[in-house]
Amino acid sequence: MSNLDHPKAAEFAELRAAIADERVRELFPYRFLAANDTFARLVDATAHGILDSIGALPTNAGTSVQLAKRQLSIPWRRTIPLTFLYERLSDSGILERENGKYYPGPARPDDFAAVAAELASREPGAAVAADILRTLVDEAKRFFSGEATGDEILFAPDKLPLWLKYFHNDNPLYAINNTVGAEALSRLVPEDGGPFEILEIGGGCGSAAEYALRKLGPAVTRYRFTEVAETFARHGDKAARAAAAPSTVVETARLDMTLPWEEQGVEPGTFDAVYSVNCFHVAPELDFVIGEAVRALKPGGTVVVSECVRPTKLARPIHAEIIFDFLDSFTDVATDPVKRPTHGFLTPAAWRATFEAAGLDEVTILPDVDAIAEKYPDFVVGAVLARATPST
Repeated sequence: MSNLDHPKAAEFAELRAAIADERVRELFPYRFLAANDTFARLVDATAHGILDSIGALPTNAGTSVQLAKRQLSIPWRRTIPLTFLYERLSDSGILERENGKYYPGPARPDDFAAVAAELASREPGAAVAADILRTLVDEAKRFFSGEATGDEILFAPDKLPLWLKYFHNDNPLYAINNTVGAEALSRLVPEDGGPFEILEIGGGCGSAAEYALRKLGPAVTRYRFTEVAETFARHGDKAARAAAAPSTVVETARLDMTLPWEEQGVEPGTFDAVYSVNCFHVAPELDFVIGEAVRALKPGGTVVVSECVRPTKLARPIHAEIIFDFLDSFTDVATDPVKRPTHGFLTPAAWRATFEAAGLDEVTILPDVDAIAEKYPDFVVGAVLARATPST
C-alpha cells in the first residue's frame, strides 16, 4: 500500500514542510503520517463501537453525557472516557453537538475490521493498537457498569503480550516518541567528548533506552534505567544492556517517581540529562516529579520529556488519548490553571510554565508543535528540553 497515494499525501507534504528542522523532519516520514491517520480513523470506529455496545449512541432526540450516565447507571468516575467518546465523534462529524446535547451526524464511522486490516497492511508493527482498541470495545459493558476498572481490563495478565508489542520500536505509533527523544538527547552530547550521564525515568519495556543508546553509542558514558513495574523492568533491563556500547556503564533500578528519588538511590547533581518518554504526564503531582528531576541534574544539565504534546490552541480530544482515558492513573492527577489545566498530555505553554516554576527558564519544544499545529492541528508529537543554569 503506497503512502504517496494516500488521500492526504498533499496534506502530509505540507505538514513535513512546516517542520523547519531538517533532522526532525526526517523523523516524520509519509509512512508514519499515513499510519497515524489510519489509527485516528480506527479511534473513531472504536468510539462509535463502544457507545453502540453500551446503548449510548444518541437518537434523533439527542443525549448528553449526564443524561446517558443517568439512563445507563454509569458511575461518575467513568465521566472522563464517556465525555471523550462523545467529543471525539462530534469532532469527526459522526455526531453533532448543539446546546450541550449530541445528535446523529452526517458522517458514518468506518468499519472497525476494515480499518484495522488497513493499519496492519500499512504497518504490521502497529496492528497491536487495533487489538488494544478491540479490547476496549469488547469490555465496554464491564467498564461502564463499574464492574471492572480500565487497569483491570487493559493490564490483565493475558494482555501483557499486547503491551510488550505496543511499547516496542516496531510499532511506529509509539516509537515516534523514542526517535524524537533520542534526537533531542543527541543535541546535548558534549562536543569535547566528556562524560555524558543519563537517568531515564519510567523506562517501561526499554524501547526508549534501546533507541537512545543505539543512536548515541559510546557518547553515553553512563545510563541509569529505572522503572517501577517489575515485569516491564525486566524487559527494559535486557533491552538497555543489549543496545549499549561496550564502554557505556548501564545501571538498572526500580524507582517510583512519586516518592523522593534520593531515597531510591538517585544522588543529587549527578546526571547530565534526566530523560522520560510517555511517563511524566501521569505524575499525580507533576511539580514534585519535575523538582526531583531538577535535583538530579548536574549544573547545566537538561530534563528531556518526549511524549504527545497537545497544541496550545487545540480544544478537542487527541485521538491517542482514547486508550489512556480509561486508566485512573492517567486521569487522577492534580491540575493547575496554568501549569496543568487538564489531565493527560500537556501543551507547550503548560510545559513551559511547569519547568519555569521549577527554575528552568531555557525551555525548547522540538519541533515547535504550536507553530506546526497552525496548519496541521492533529500534530501532537514533540520533545520538551528544559536546561538548568550552568555553574559560574
